[in-house]
Amino acid sequence: MTQEQFFDSDGVKLHYIDWGSSGRAMVLLAGLGDNAQIYRGLAARLASRYRALGLTRRGHGRSDHPDFGYDLDTLVEDIRRFLDALEIEQAILVGHSFAGLEMPHFATRYPHRVEAIVYLDALFPRLEPEPDLSGDPVLPALPTEGPAPGDLASRGAYMAYYKRARPAWARIWCKAIKADIMDKVTVQADGSLSFHHDDEVMHRIYRSVWPSRNPEYGRVTAPQLAIVPDGDYYPSVPLDASAELQQAADEYWRAVLLPWIRLRTETFHKAVPSARIIELDTPHHHLFLAKEHETVETMEAFLVSKFEAD
Repeated sequence: MTQEQFFDSDGVKLHYIDWGSSGRAMVLLAGLGDNAQIYRGLAARLASRYRALGLTRRGHGRSDHPDFGYDLDTLVEDIRRFLDALEIEQAILVGHSFAGLEMPHFATRYPHRVEAIVYLDALFPRLEPEPDLSGDPVLPALPTEGPAPGDLASRGAYMAYYKRARPAWARIWCKAIKADIMDKVTVQADGSLSFHHDDEVMHRIYRSVWPSRNPEYGRVTAPQLAIVPDGDYYPSVPLDASAELQQAADEYWRAVLLPWIRLRTETFHKAVPSARIIELDTPHHHLFLAKEHETVETMEAFLVSKFEAD
């Protein structure tokens, strides 16, 4: 039975989901802005073989939002304390997006605690130069503010806001996305919602970690699997975009963003020639939602081969 619980990480209450399974421990780490709910679909599929646990990072969802502790070292210690609290000696780490910086840092600090690492579009080596995003034709077309009062009038209005603000999510809408965004609000007695804005926390983490990032993939001793997107169209174009904007966005994707994704993958492969890399035919950053079945199959094949080899 799935249970949502909390544990104490040195005075900070962190939320986690236990999908009530057994087997080798697997800790699922969300990207910035997301919480453990985003793994509802994936974890349910994996729970027949693994003890699937989703951890919500501090400053996100129902975890505490302290004014401190958003550096990489502290975020990694939160993961270590989570394993300690649940008396887990070793775990498979699975992470999306920003978690791809936390996992190798954890694995080099505590190599004996990590059985394997799975990156879900989570490769972020330091590259020079970074891609020039100033020419992105999509960003000016997306909302820059959080939900307005009318967007919080009801669940339906709130869902509609997210579909406008995150068109890529609208294209792969599912129960996991709805659960994730509902952990950012409190439902009032009249059905309206009170929004818990995580943007400042996200920006604080980004400013603290991103400029100095240096994931040491080559120092990780555990087996590593990277699942990366390789679709050829821009998934975040507004649903009502003109044909001209769609064409400009797709051209920008193929000229700038897709080559950047491929360069990240190539850099990782050079650092870890033994790593397994799987490209999925999707452009979605949340590829484990867009291609859930393929993601599960890829993970299980990799992990079974690793553990059988042992």
